[in-house]
Amino acid sequence: MPGSMMLARRIKDAVIPATTGTMAVHPTGDSIVLTSSATDAALGAAFHEVVAASAITSEFRITSVVVHGFARAGRHDIFVYTGAASSEVLQGSFCVAAGATTDGFVVPVSMSNFPANTRVIMKVAHQDPSGGTKNCTVAINYVTV
Repeated sequence: MPGSMMLARRIKDAVIPATTGTMAVHPTGDSIVLTSSATDAALGAAFHEVVAASAITSEFRITSVVVHGFARAGRHDIFVYTGAASSEVLQGSFCVAAGATTDGFVVPVSMSNFPANTRVIMKVAHQDPSGGTKNCTVAINYVTV
């Protein structure tokens, strides 16, 4: 077998099993509202649970995050964590710059697979010199693997 065919077969064997499964959105009802800290823009506010520990019962990977419903224009830094309360581990972060409350984004993310029954939490930081809390709403798109 030619080398290029062997390489193509190896890529197929590595990629296709990792992307097969059920694609879904979570939560299926109302999205989760993230609220920033009124005093500490760099660290964000309290954690907001997006996926409860028992909500997704198969290994999964977050493929994108839907962000909308901004309370204020500006830069929103969103941090994604996993783990039990008081032992959260940062998995990744991204930022969106909203121009108005009608802006909405589907942000592709690249993260490792999470084991079944993993708790996913998020928080948001907003850079705004006027102070006060700022909100945005999130939901995740994920695939089971």
